[in-house]
Parts: sequence; C-alpha cells; structure tokens
Amino acid sequence: MMSNGFHGSDTQAVADRYGIREEDIIQFSANVNPLGLSERFRQSMAENIDCITEYPERDYRTLRNALSQYTGVIPSHIIPGNGSTEIISAFIRSFEHCNALIVSPAYAEYERNVKAAGGRASYFELDEKDNFNIDAGCLADAVDDNTDIVVICNPVNPTSTALAKDEMGIVLEKCDKCGAFVLVDETYVEFSDIGKYSCAGLVEEWENLFVIRSMSKFFSCPGLRLGYGMTENEDILKKIEEKKDPWSVSSFAEKAAVLLLSDAEHIRTSKTYIEEERARVCRLLDELKANGLKYYSPCANFVLCRIEDEKKNATGLFEQCIRKNMMIRDCTGYGSLDKRYFRFCFMDRENDDALLKEIKDYLTG
Repeated sequence: MMSNGFHGSDTQAVADRYGIREEDIIQFSANVNPLGLSERFRQSMAENIDCITEYPERDYRTLRNALSQYTGVIPSHIIPGNGSTEIISAFIRSFEHCNALIVSPAYAEYERNVKAAGGRASYFELDEKDNFNIDAGCLADAVDDNTDIVVICNPVNPTSTALAKDEMGIVLEKCDKCGAFVLVDETYVEFSDIGKYSCAGLVEEWENLFVIRSMSKFFSCPGLRLGYGMTENEDILKKIEEKKDPWSVSSFAEKAAVLLLSDAEHIRTSKTYIEEERARVCRLLDELKANGLKYYSPCANFVLCRIEDEKKNATGLFEQCIRKNMMIRDCTGYGSLDKRYFRFCFMDRENDDALLKEIKDYLTG
C-alpha cells in the first residue's frame, strides 16, 4: 500500500476522494494551534478592516517594531515576507549554486529552493536509534569548507525533536570557521520551551545565523501568509530585499500580525494548553506501547509515531481514521521514514481521545 501523499492543506482533495464534507474533517495533519483565533483579535480586526483601503507601510516599520518587541531582535534586523516560504526562498536564492546540508527528515521546500537556485542539497539524516535527536557535534563534523548553508528546522518537522540553543552554538562556530550560514526554521518553536530552543537571542551574536518564523501555525492563521526572517548580516538582508517582491505583505496581514502579537493573554493560554495536552497525550501513548506503538518524545505541538507491527502501516491507519473524519499525516517517504511512520498534532481533548481510540483499534484489530 503506497502513501496517500496528502499535505495538511489538502482537505478538499481528501474530501473528494473519500466522499466526505471538507468542513467535517478534523485536521490532525496541519499542526495549527487548536485554540484558533481569539475573540479579542476577531473584534479588533473587524474594527480595523478599513486598513485594506490603504497601502502597507513601505518599510513595514510598525510591523517590524511589533516583531521586535515580541522576539527581542532589533527592528532593522527583521524582514517580513509573504509567509515563511517567501523568506526561505529569498534567503536560499541569495546563494547562487550553493551547497546546502539539510537536517532530515525535512520540509521539501528547502531542497526545491536549493535546486531552483542551481545548488546541490545533501542530507544529515537523523537516526531512529537516537530517537531522531540532533547531535550537535556530529552535525558540526558534517560541515566542511564546501558547505554554504546548513538548514535546520527546529523543532524538526515531522520528528518534533529539537536542538537547544546552547548546542546550536557548536554548529554555528563550525560553520563560521568554514564560511557557512545556518538557516534555522523556527516555525514550531513557540509551541516548545522557547527559552530553551529559540535562536532569536543568538541573532545579534552570530553574523552567519538566519532565523525564520511563520505566523501560520502558532497564531492559527495560515491563510494570512506572513512570515519573517531575523539576522544581523546586512549583506544578506540587502540581498533578500532585492529578491523579494515589493509590498509582498498586504496591509491586512500587516495589521492582523500587529494585533495577534499584542494578544498576550491568548499567547499565554495557547502555550499552557499545548504544554498540558502534550504531556497528557504522551501519557496515553505510553499505554499504547503494549499494543505495538512507538512514539518519539515531542517538543512541539505534534508527535511522530511508528507502528511496530510490520503487517500494518501508516497508510492503513490513515484510511481507517479518515473514514471517521480524522486526518493524520502518513509520513511514508517523508525523508528516510518508511511506511510505518505517522504524525498527528494535538487538538482539543475530546478529539485527541477519539483519535487515540482509533489508533488503538487499528493496532489491535
């Protein structure tokens, strides 16, 4: 049985294939904050809807200041874009014919952009025997004078493992000696222990560091298309500005981001909920070990699992779950992952319990 290959955004395609309504699909594959948008934000955005009648600020000063206050990085070292995808693309295309070392499993857009820039991608494969944890020393040893960029999603998608910022210094130091840049994609860092894992605080210390974040996942607004990069390297900032389209961030996205970043209560509530639900789900997953399930200790808002029974696979589990309107991510072929791996994100407790029941039924059926 082959992987279905569905991405978290493919709900319409899934609905069409399985004859269900798109709005009935419970999205365990998209890794988006289950608390959604706060009522405070909805009301504030409605009151500011006239922002779309104006052009966005040419230099995005208000947005940069809001991002600076949120991250601790000075405004001039922050560059917003039309989703993190635009920033990733513009950064990689700043290095013509580059050699990129990508920590894998990984987001396919990294390799696609490297190849589009005429470069070559190689992989630093995380080892299942190490529970997919990143060994900073081994990663640093894999960097040489031919390496132009090291790409790390931190926490890693789909393993949900992460490299502490203190250990990131080992990689940054080796890359600095070899003349290489480190691209750290922090799309999921706000779901983790941000003080331990975020590299935003290292931006002012290392000229060869570029940190990317997205508003899509933690702030539950993938349709807004807003991401941003952070670096003190003026040359890289200039090159990215040259690659980006002008006004790629709309006035609506600009205003929405400022309002989302100012909603401190919703941010705190979201972090607390994910922390508590992650611990609760892991306790329940512990109970499924006897039924032939292995999971890898998660740092983010999702967890990677492996079916131990070789007669069963993730595609079969996906098929069973989607018939109950629950969409997980079949990770078959995701980097080096085989047919037994799947991933799901944490939703509300009732739906999480329903999914775990379905997983148990599949394992024992």
